[in-house]
Amino acid sequence: MATKSARLGTCPNCGGTITSGYLLIEYDTNEGQERFAECPSCAEIVHPAH
Repeated sequence: MATKSARLGTCPNCGGTITSGYLLIEYDTNEGQERFAECPSCAEIVHPAH
């Protein structure tokens, strides 16, 4: 059964869409939740913009 990846946000470098399949780490901070993901378009490790 195939599942659809949820959209995490966009790459701040190239504007490409980042989906949950590219999520590397997610953690909580005092300011809220942070994420690092690999952009499938430019292959950079970024904080996806909402």
